[in-house]
Amino acid sequence: MNHPLQLIFVDSSPNDVEQMVSSIKTSGIAVRSRIAQDADDLTTLLAEAQPHIVLHAIEDNEVTLEQTVSTINGRAPEIPIIALTNSSEIDPVAYMQQGATTLVNKSNTEHLQLVVNGAAKTQFHIQQLKEVAENCGELETRCQKLMESSRDAICYLHEGMHTYANSKYLEKFGHSNSEELYGLSIMDLISPDDQSKMKDLLKKFSKSKEAGETTLTFKKENEETFTAKFSFNAVTVASEECIQIVIQSPGEGGGDTKELEDQLSYLSERDVHTGFYHRRSIMDQLDAAANAAKQGKISQAFIQIDIANFNDIKDKFGIAAIDKVSSNVANALRECCTENETLSKLTEESFGVLTSNIDRKFLNAFGANVIKQLGELMTTSGSDYISIKPAVGAVTIDQFTTDVPDILNKAKNCCDEAWENDKNEIVIYTPDDAQMGEQEKDERWTLQLREAVKENRLALLYQPIISLHGEPGERYQIYTALHNKDNELVPASEFVMRIERTGFGKMLDRWIILNALKKLSELRTKGADMRLFIKLSSNSILDKDLPNWLEAQFKTNNISPSFVCFEIKEQVLISNFKESKILVSALQELKSEIAIDAFGAGDNPSKILKAIPANYVKICHSLMSQVSENQENQNAIREIAEALKPMGTKVIAQFIEDADTLSILWSLGINYTQGNFLQPPSEHPNYDFSL
Repeated sequence: MNHPLQLIFVDSSPNDVEQMVSSIKTSGIAVRSRIAQDADDLTTLLAEAQPHIVLHAIEDNEVTLEQTVSTINGRAPEIPIIALTNSSEIDPVAYMQQGATTLVNKSNTEHLQLVVNGAAKTQFHIQQLKEVAENCGELETRCQKLMESSRDAICYLHEGMHTYANSKYLEKFGHSNSEELYGLSIMDLISPDDQSKMKDLLKKFSKSKEAGETTLTFKKENEETFTAKFSFNAVTVASEECIQIVIQSPGEGGGDTKELEDQLSYLSERDVHTGFYHRRSIMDQLDAAANAAKQGKISQAFIQIDIANFNDIKDKFGIAAIDKVSSNVANALRECCTENETLSKLTEESFGVLTSNIDRKFLNAFGANVIKQLGELMTTSGSDYISIKPAVGAVTIDQFTTDVPDILNKAKNCCDEAWENDKNEIVIYTPDDAQMGEQEKDERWTLQLREAVKENRLALLYQPIISLHGEPGERYQIYTALHNKDNELVPASEFVMRIERTGFGKMLDRWIILNALKKLSELRTKGADMRLFIKLSSNSILDKDLPNWLEAQFKTNNISPSFVCFEIKEQVLISNFKESKILVSALQELKSEIAIDAFGAGDNPSKILKAIPANYVKICHSLMSQVSENQENQNAIREIAEALKPMGTKVIAQFIEDADTLSILWSLGINYTQGNFLQPPSEHPNYDFSL
């Protein structure tokens, strides 16, 4: 919503209210809350300001739900009432029958957020409808005045009958008032010789709705006739399809239709008092900006300016003072803006600026100038001076912007933060995890990784895989990590699932493989008997070009494919079974080895090996969890090792975190171990395999 969400809690527990408000804010909604602890409090709060939502606690409450519903319905029945409970076993039906929208457990944070978000969106749409209705009424009044003052004769026809005629039209046909024409057919005003022509025109127009112009002979009330050129166009009046007719007679100076159309077009987009774009028009422009940003085109920024002390001004000085303040603020904002900025009037107390300049230095300087100019602005009301306290927030419209409400909510939240924290500066939206949706998090991580690849801030990490039976050779599991802007190492576990959802996993896999092969070639040239285990994402499973690309990379780096084992998660193999079989077959033709990761989570783990044979399996985390204390998990691992031994498939136990786990594994038939207890992943493959 453009305004903060106004909540009234009918609740005797301020601590509960504080916790609920905090959880609602984490979902990205700006909230202003008040507490009513008895019926008098509720009546007083409702008199001060109408809330968007009322939340009523049904336990330990002096006010019954029935009383709250009755009080709210007597004032504003569109306000939703959410019943709150401390119990998870209460049936909501009885409370909904009393008038509550739904029943929510106070401790169920996620449910509370969803319900409040849904109610907030409904209130947002109600607010929009009210504003649209208000704008439409205002525009219709202005339109009526413009047509009455037009030098052209204008009328509206519905099904060939007059529904409106301006004074020039009445004068032209010799009528004294509009009632004489209403309900009269246009055919009654056409000369008999041209009536068939008019009938044909109306028939064609009813099908095509195409605007046009023609010349006909008309007759007046006194039976006099005149020939005139007229234009016709489709319009909608009071939800009815009508034809607008504009008559221009020769010798009358050509009429002013174009001027009228230009004025109507201007008024349809602008706030009457300030000349700024009104809310509906700027929302269309914001929608276009968001769509352009999603397509990778130029980003823009939206700046919101709130008159933070608007309610105080209104209460103290009245409506007349508000009009003065609004006009003065509009003039000051014009002075702050250039032709690169688009000004808009959002609400009585809020203005918007859409700019193509997204540089933070510009936004900070622009905000500072607006705050200075509005802070120094003095409006007179009688002998009093009205000072304005501005709050300014900004949001960049980029590829992570979801929609127009998202833009408006973020800008408004920034304004609220500026005001509530008494910041005399613009607040520019900077997302955190609590404010971002999952899709935005995914895309931001992908963008960070793209930048890291360009800036060479990705790193390969090596973790040793150690034989429990003294097999020769050095085996390392390859991981990747990201050096952030502060040169801190961020492990792949924080972003790998996100990049797979955006399709970036394929690119990252290729970067890892390419750099791992270069390192492998370098170390084997120096005499190291090294083999690498490299994970493949689900994106790579679907990459039909991967085998040919791998073959070329092996040749380029002079590396035998047998020195590399490609690792695929069991669930990924199952989910992409057909593609997995094709890829594994191609990799085996190259003589590379195959490992199945996270193995053993299914009901029949060895079944998949019959369809997709592998050289290794790596035991899943659920079986390795507390394995030293869990006899059931030990038995499951032993069964896997015994079942795979005849197939020649070797078993790797990963996630080794302590000595007890390591000692247990000796007796379970495990071939290799891997984990932080032995050595955490490191940027340097320096484990001493001779130990």
